Amino acid sequence: MDKRKKLIGLVEVVEIFGSKGSVKKRALFDTGATRSCVDVKVAAKAGIGPIVSSVRIKSASAPKGYTRRAIAEAVIRIKDKEVKARVNIEDREGLPYSVLIGRDIIHENFLIDVSKSNKSIKSIDLREREKNEYVY
Repeated sequence: MDKRKKLIGLVEVVEIFGSKGSVKKRALFDTGATRSCVDVKVAAKAGIGPIVSSVRIKSASAPKGYTRRAIAEAVIRIKDKEVKARVNIEDREGLPYSVLIGRDIIHENFLIDVSKSNKSIKSIDLREREKNEYVY
C-alpha cells in the first residue's frame, strides 16, 4: 500500500462506494472539519451503510443545544486512492458541496495545495449541475 501523501486542491471530484454502486461528486476538503460528511441523498443513492453509531453535535438552533448525526462506514476514492472511513450522514441541501472531506481522511493521505483549486466554478453552477447529474 502506498503511504505517500497525494497533492490535491481544495475541491476535487470524489467517488463514494456503497452497496448500490458508486456516486461521483465534487467535494470540499476542509481542514477545519474533524470528520468527513456526506449528504443523506448521496449516501442513499450509493447505499452507504450500515449505520455504525451516532455523534452528538453542538447546535445553537436545536432545542436541546445539540443534534445527533448518524455515522456510517464508506469507501471514498480520491485521486486514485481508496480510503475507508466513518462519515457523518447529514442533510447538506442548500450547501455548495454535498460531500465534505475532513481531517480524518486528509491527515494521513493528502496534502492540500490551494493553488490547485478550481475558482472558475461558482457554487450556484455546481448545484445546477448536480440536479442534472453531471460531474465536472
